[in-house]
Amino acid sequence: MDQQRRFAFNLKRLILLLALVSTLIILLSSYLAIFQVERKLLIDSSLRASQSYAARLSLTADLFFNAAQKQLMFSAGLLGEEFDDLYAVGDEADRLQIQSKRYSSVLVVDKTGTVRAASRNSANMVGLRLVSDANTQALATQNPVISSPFRTAQNNHIIAMSVPIRNARGKYLGYLVAEITLQQGGIIDSLINARNYRKDAYIYVIDNEGDVLYRAADGWTESTPQGNVNKALLEGRDQGFLHMKNLQGEDSLAGFSTMEVAGWTVLVLHPARADVIMLYDVMLQVLLYTLPFVLLVFIGIWLLARYISRPLRQLASKADTMDSEDVSAEIQQINAWYYEASKLKTVMLQGIRLLHQRIEKLSAEAHTDPMTGLLNRRGFYEQVDKLLGEALQIGVITQLSRLILNNSRDDDLLCRMGGEEFLLLLPGTSLTRAVQLAERLRRQVEKEHFDTAGNVTISLGVTHFHPGKVNIDSALKMADKALYQAKNDGRNRVVNL
Repeated sequence: MDQQRRFAFNLKRLILLLALVSTLIILLSSYLAIFQVERKLLIDSSLRASQSYAARLSLTADLFFNAAQKQLMFSAGLLGEEFDDLYAVGDEADRLQIQSKRYSSVLVVDKTGTVRAASRNSANMVGLRLVSDANTQALATQNPVISSPFRTAQNNHIIAMSVPIRNARGKYLGYLVAEITLQQGGIIDSLINARNYRKDAYIYVIDNEGDVLYRAADGWTESTPQGNVNKALLEGRDQGFLHMKNLQGEDSLAGFSTMEVAGWTVLVLHPARADVIMLYDVMLQVLLYTLPFVLLVFIGIWLLARYISRPLRQLASKADTMDSEDVSAEIQQINAWYYEASKLKTVMLQGIRLLHQRIEKLSAEAHTDPMTGLLNRRGFYEQVDKLLGEALQIGVITQLSRLILNNSRDDDLLCRMGGEEFLLLLPGTSLTRAVQLAERLRRQVEKEHFDTAGNVTISLGVTHFHPGKVNIDSALKMADKALYQAKNDGRNRVVNL
């Protein structure tokens, strides 16, 4: 038990500790690997989803702009034949505005930039000379133009789609322009928004310079855009995905796609940390699902460790009782079911057998005269003790102890040293006085009749003990030496040293 306390670890605990540490390392490594792989897969999936949604929005906007442009070009062809007929031109502008709910107003502008005709809801603009950037661009290019967002004198937030008007000979006469409102709930807002995507997503529409024309939360901008995106990040691609910071400075995952008709780029972004937070929740669920299995595995390891260590533990416990008579039989009953334990069991049994043989040999040598082979004095008395029997010894020892006590003082201390030897301590007594007392006790025992043995004699060894000068062990050895000398000198006598 003392050795077990000295060693805090035994084989079972070491196996359990090794299994626990190994299991935790494997578990943590697995979770880390799974987390990294899932994080990469989730980020890639989010990037591709953002790109897909951006492509969907840009395609939807392209379809709208393309259809609107074709409609305007058809009307422009009709106006080229009737450009001088103000009533016919006005009717066509009015028809376009009424027929297509997407236009807030329709204007027919000549090559000087003057409004020649307008739909009824903008009739007050007839005769006005336009000075907007959209008008300048349309007159300068004489090609179809989709303007950047701007505000009119009436504070309407619009974009202008214009197509040139030419007569049958191809002469440039002016342009037909349809204004599309960009207010919340308008046609453009319904086409490009994040309502059908993630709640944490942002939708940006940027022009060729990277200026933000539209942001899902704030709507369209005019001359002071809500920010600027470095288009160099897009690396000249029409569509793709990338890591970037949004206008709030957050690390974001973005997908983008460029409109063919307008030339604008749609960016769909969401914060990168949102995916990581979602992944943490997923990994927590995985941990909760796998924890019972991990516990079952550890319980299985614990039971296996007990089973493996049991033979060695039992053999180790028997090592403390090697001098026991039954230790060999107890070791034989141990189930040493694997090679190492079986070999250790065999070696212990062989060692115990050799130990007992050696003890028997030493015992025989101690009790036999080496010259004659006869019993020596120690052997003789041990044989006598066996012949006398236990009951006889008990009677003699009991009666002798009473006799010694009757010849002792109250302060004297009597104790049995084992077998038939006694120790009597005489505090404050000189060596001479102790020898006299021992001699008197020897005579009384010699005269005493013992009920179970008749006459008995005793031998006494006396020594003097000085506390502080000689330790108690030395004094006991000296008294034992005096007793041994008394026995060797013929017994029934007192010897002091």
